[in-house]
This record gives sequence, C-alpha cells and structure tokens, in this order.
Amino acid sequence: MKWQEFKTRLQMGLQRFMYGRNGVDQFTLFILIASVAVLFLARIFRFPLLQLVYYAGVIWALYRTFSRSLFRRRRENQLFLEKKGAVEAWFRVQRRIFQERDTHRHFKCPKCRQRLRVPKGRGKITITCAKCGEKFSRKS
Repeated sequence: MKWQEFKTRLQMGLQRFMYGRNGVDQFTLFILIASVAVLFLARIFRFPLLQLVYYAGVIWALYRTFSRSLFRRRRENQLFLEKKGAVEAWFRVQRRIFQERDTHRHFKCPKCRQRLRVPKGRGKITITCAKCGEKFSRKS
C-alpha cells in the first residue's frame, strides 16, 4: 500500500468516525488552552495538584469533541461565545477610555447606566443622557 493511499484511507476512516459527533469548537479550544496554562503554572510553582486540573480539562475537552449530543454541546458553545463577547466588549470599552483619557471624560448616567463621553476642560457642566434624558452635573 502506498503512503498516499494509506493516508487517504486513514482520513476517510476518521471522517466516518467523527460523523454525528461534536468535533472541536471554540469552547473546546478554550478548555484546552486553559488546561495547558494551568499545567504551565503547576510546573512553575511546583504544585502537582494543579496537574489534576489539567487532566480534567483535557478529558472534558475530549468528551466534548467526541460527544454525540450535538444540541447540548452547541448550546454550551453558544453560551460561551456570548460570555466571551461580553468580556471582549468590556475590554474594548476600557481600551477606548484609556486612549481618550487626555481629551475626554467618561461618565455613566445615574438613572439608566448609559456610558456618556464629554470633552475635558469645560469646567462643571450639565450632562443630558441621550438615552433617558436624565440631567446631572459633573466636572469635565
């Protein structure tokens, strides 16, 4: 058997085996990366019990990969993506606030918690929330 034929047959067999299974998704990749990070920390701090967390993460990732319960795994992945998106959005806002720290001040409306941006150096101003119309005074 030639190498190319063997490789093709192996690939087709793996595809048949994985048919109807979840496979690797974003949540599974996150679990694996987090597990490797925990293993790295366990090695640095010489804390062998953290290696159990690594093994648990790898087993959980394998379970998710080979699971045939597609609805549950996709729902878990969707929930993970929603949480990940919220965390990324928070970091984007914090980065923008940091970048604009010399030119603008950021406030939250006391009523609806909407984030408001006003220019710096205008003294004490009355800010009107564009969302709910609440007026409040702050020093810019």
